[in-house]
Amino acid sequence: MITKEVYKKNVKSIGFLVMVLSPLIVIAFIAGLTYYFSQEEQAAPDVPIAVISEEEGIDQLFSNEQWSFEVSDNIDTEEAAEEALLDESIGGYITAEVVEGTVQAEFVHTNELSDQSSLIQEALTNYQSMLRADQLDLAPEEVMALSEPAMLDQRFVNVDEGTVTEEAFSDRMVQQGGAYFVSIAIMIFIMTYAGIIAEEVANEKGTRIMEIILSSASATNHFFGKLTGVMLVLLTQIVIYAVVGFGAYIYFRDSEMVQEVIGGIDLAAVFQELMGYTIIFFIVGVLMYVVLAAFFGSLATKMEDVNKAVTPIVFMALTGFYVGMFAFTAPDNLFVSVFSYIPLFTPFVMPFRIAADTVSTLGVWLSIAGTVVFAVLISGISLAFYRSNVLIYSDTNLLGTIRRSWNIMQSNRKAIRNRA
Repeated sequence: MITKEVYKKNVKSIGFLVMVLSPLIVIAFIAGLTYYFSQEEQAAPDVPIAVISEEEGIDQLFSNEQWSFEVSDNIDTEEAAEEALLDESIGGYITAEVVEGTVQAEFVHTNELSDQSSLIQEALTNYQSMLRADQLDLAPEEVMALSEPAMLDQRFVNVDEGTVTEEAFSDRMVQQGGAYFVSIAIMIFIMTYAGIIAEEVANEKGTRIMEIILSSASATNHFFGKLTGVMLVLLTQIVIYAVVGFGAYIYFRDSEMVQEVIGGIDLAAVFQELMGYTIIFFIVGVLMYVVLAAFFGSLATKMEDVNKAVTPIVFMALTGFYVGMFAFTAPDNLFVSVFSYIPLFTPFVMPFRIAADTVSTLGVWLSIAGTVVFAVLISGISLAFYRSNVLIYSDTNLLGTIRRSWNIMQSNRKAIRNRA
C-alpha cells in the first residue's frame, strides 16, 4: 500500500511530467536547431570570390574544382577586387603568382570563408607540385607516386594478465561513450530522486502523521515501501525514455541527418556495452545514493530542512563525478585507481577505467562486489537508524540528530536484551 501510494502520487504529479518532458524538449529543440541550420547552410547561395592571377593554370584550378564558392569572372585586378569586397559583392579574393616554381598567394576574405583557407592552400600546393614536376620532366604517374601517402594501419590491443588481445576502435569509442553516459545519468538521477525520497520521508514526519502510519505498519515496511515506490518512479522514467528513443529512431532512422550521426556507429555494440558493466554500475550507484537520501531525509524534522539534509549526498556525488571526468584523461593515475574502489565513487570512476583498459576483469568484479556489499550494508545501517529517528523531532543539527538516534538505538537494544 505504501509503495502504491508513493508511486501514484509522484507519477500523477505535475513535477514528474515536467521532469520527464524537460530533457525530451531540450533534445528536440537542439535537434530542430541543428536540422534548421543544416538546411539553411545547404540552401544558402555560394559566396562569390575573385581570383587574380596571370597564371592560366591557377584560373583553371578554381574554375574546374568543385568549391563551395563561386569565382567571379569580371574582376581581374586587385583594385577592383578591393572595391567589390567593400560593397560586399564578393566575400574575398585570391592573388597568386608563380616565382621560380613556387606559388605565392594571398587570400583576403571575410570570416565567412575561413573554413576554405586550408582547402585552397592544399589545391595551390598540388598545383605547385605539378609545376615542379614539369621542370623535372616527371610524368604525372611519377608525381602521383611521389605524393602517395604512406600506409599506416592501426591496431588497438588490450594487455590483460600477460595476454594481448586485439580490439576494434569502435569498441573503444563505445566504451568511452558508455562511461560518459553512466556518469552523467547517475548524477542526474541522484540529484532528482535523492530529493524526492528525502521529501517523501520528511513530509510525513513534519506533519506528525508518522505516528498514525507506524501504528498500522512497521518502520521497516514504511522504509522499504517508500524506497520501492521511488525506484519504480525512476524505472518508469527510464522506460518512457527508452520507448520514446526507440520510436524516434524507427521514425527518423532513414533521414540524412540521423545517418550522418550514427552511420559509423555499431548500435548493437552500443546496446551490448550499455547492458554490460555500465548498467550494473548505474543501478547499484543510483540505488546506493537513494538509500542514503532516505536515511538523511529521516533526520529532517520539517520540509525546510530537507535541502540541508541531502547536501552531504550532493557533495559526495559531485566529488565522484569530477573524479570520473579526471579519470577519462588520466585513467592510470594512482588517485583514480584508489577512488575506483571506494564504493561511493566506484559507479562514476570505474567505467572510465574499463573504457581505457587500465583495470583487469578481476578488478572490475571486485569493485562491483564491493559496491553491492556496501549498498546492502548501508541499507541495513540506514534502516537501523531509520527505526530509531523516524519519530524524533529535534531542532538540533544533523550530527546531533545522528548522535541522538544512535543513543536511542543502543537503549532499544539494551531493553530488548533485558526483556529476553
